[in-house]
Amino acid sequence: MLIHEGNHIGDSWYFVKGGTCHCFYLTCPVEKERHTVWEIAHATSGDLINWRKHGIVVKQGHEGEWDCHCLSTGSIIERNGRYWMAYTGEWNAPIVKIGIAVSDDLFHWEKVSYNPILTPSEALFSTQGRGIRKFCHWRDPKLMEYEGKIYALICATSKKAPIDACGEVAICQTEDMQNWDVTGEVSVESVCQELECPQIYYINGVYVLLFSCFKELFSEDIIRKYGNKLRQTSYYMVSNSIWGPYKFVPDFELLPADCTDVNQNVQYANQLIKWNGRWYILGTVWSEDGDYIADGREVRFSKGKLFTVDTNSFLQHTESKIESSEMLI
Repeated sequence: MLIHEGNHIGDSWYFVKGGTCHCFYLTCPVEKERHTVWEIAHATSGDLINWRKHGIVVKQGHEGEWDCHCLSTGSIIERNGRYWMAYTGEWNAPIVKIGIAVSDDLFHWEKVSYNPILTPSEALFSTQGRGIRKFCHWRDPKLMEYEGKIYALICATSKKAPIDACGEVAICQTEDMQNWDVTGEVSVESVCQELECPQIYYINGVYVLLFSCFKELFSEDIIRKYGNKLRQTSYYMVSNSIWGPYKFVPDFELLPADCTDVNQNVQYANQLIKWNGRWYILGTVWSEDGDYIADGREVRFSKGKLFTVDTNSFLQHTESKIESSEMLI
């Protein structure tokens, strides 16, 4: 597992290249409150179990800049020989914005001069707090390539859906990584107030939209149907088309009971990576005994559902060479 001694750990995201898994994660000193002063740190692994930390690679901006207080979740894509990290700045600001940092080696990052690159489209999405957490939801950009074009999926809020099910996924598109258009939304079943860390994967002929949600942020209908099964963890929807419609899968064992720690904390903000032709899930566990990123677990898709494979099966493949990271489509 990945532990950052003396620090909290928040959401994490990954990029696999040349036999190494690069993990980027939110962190701050334990003396600070989570979600108030996050910065972005970097670690590497050759087996998804043992990690080497490389310190903070994207810092808060200077006072008065658009990202001066608390950074938040992002993602990475390789484009034109460079690595591009989209990240959230000021995740709880009145109007949340998204920016870009670039790197030539995944270890050294520089923010682009034209930040921020994306702000909420008031014509399509709500910029006002709806639901329990009353602030602007425009965060967790997931960069992806599809049919030669670059997109970003963003956790957003519907203007029209009922308050208890207003979570939406915005679609943004670019030709040059600088000029972006907000083009619409992924068609998803309305099940919760926030679809955090949205990601789309193509697995065994089916599109899988993975997201995370606090149990209290699900809709009244979902809580009424499955209340005692809901946890603060990751869930998913499936579709035959990349942009949907996606149907919620009431699967509450994607991360089974043995994925919890001694305090019954479950992995959150999970992401999938592809390793030697197999899918693995990684995520953060927030614990009073110290936050950590859990060891990778193999994930398979069969009969319309994702399921994790026994941890021991992972150990059989740790010597396999990691293949190129583009985990999407």
